[in-house]
Amino acid sequence: MTTVRFAALLISVAAMGAGLAAQTQETQTTTQTKIEVKGGKDVTAVGCVERSGGGNFVLTEGRDAGLVQHPRYALVSSQDLSKYAGKRIQVKGKATTNGQGTVSVESKTKTAVTDEKDQTSKTRTEATTGALDLPALGVRSIKMLGSCN
Repeated sequence: MTTVRFAALLISVAAMGAGLAAQTQETQTTTQTKIEVKGGKDVTAVGCVERSGGGNFVLTEGRDAGLVQHPRYALVSSQDLSKYAGKRIQVKGKATTNGQGTVSVESKTKTAVTDEKDQTSKTRTEATTGALDLPALGVRSIKMLGSCN
């Protein structure tokens, strides 16, 4: 009799486990962000990279090849700039200076849930300045020059 009860208990536990497994849903969310400067002026700037609030990066002591000096540029890029924090770099790209050019940020988010239709959303924002209302510099290429003191 004990063996029958034990077998019934095992079957009950196995059935509950199968029912719970059937109820679990997996959700996967992916976001792609494209950031660029449209219009603006092509510049080559040299300066030090600092992290500002909100995870943004700023180029200080920025000078472009035409010797136009901006105390700071908000660096605009889809790539991770954290490895350049505290470093002196040369950056080439487009800058939004003197009211010319816009910063465009476009995000696409896709949420996939098992056994349901995928959800997608898009957002697009444009501005004439970068973070902290600084002239924006859209990063096309970076060359590391050394450390900042």
